[in-house]
Amino acid sequence: SSIKEQTSLINHKVDAIDQHFEEAETRISTLEDHEEENIKKMANMEAKLCKAWERLEDLENRSRCNNICIMGLQKGVEDRKPIKFLKKNLPNLLGMPEEEEIKIEKVHRSLAPRPKLTQQPCPIIMRLLKFQTRELILKKAQEKQEVSWENHRLTFFQDLSKEVHQKRKLFWEAKQQLRRFGIKYYMACLAALKIHRNGILHSFSTPVEVLAFIKKIDVGSRMRERE
Repeated sequence: SSIKEQTSLINHKVDAIDQHFEEAETRISTLEDHEEENIKKMANMEAKLCKAWERLEDLENRSRCNNICIMGLQKGVEDRKPIKFLKKNLPNLLGMPEEEEIKIEKVHRSLAPRPKLTQQPCPIIMRLLKFQTRELILKKAQEKQEVSWENHRLTFFQDLSKEVHQKRKLFWEAKQQLRRFGIKYYMACLAALKIHRNGILHSFSTPVEVLAFIKKIDVGSRMRERE
């Protein structure tokens, strides 16, 4: 009788343990399901945030599309009248057509920390009323190659966000290779590199794509040399 009671007690304990195991397995399974669901939700949220950031970045750079950044102009030369100064001197400095009127909306120095005496002065940001004028100024500055004012070299750039500048820097090696092959290129659509070759326009959104394109050209030229 005592043995039967002990056996029955053991069986009850085993059944209780089995039940606990089943409950634990159910909870673990539920947690795993929730974890998988949470991972999917997080991935979905990250994708949405990424798209939202891209849109925000696009809007920021679109708001700068009529801007030009001028580096090298010493502080004070504009005599507190930067619009008047630039409208008067830019046409002569860049050799612009006489009939081309530079319409400027506003001009300001960038909000960068005040430079030391040995450093470049803060760049000037010029906002033009017409996008075509911006394109013409950048084109003329590129054609002149060297523009200076009072023995200080001036450089003209698109006014782009920090993120776009960082993306463009990634193309540095690819650009070096393109120059080595004598292939002309230009940057467009913020951070896309474009090449006109044999009547075809090629567009690249990453430097890896450019390097693959260069490799293909290199292999093709070597094969022609062997023939």
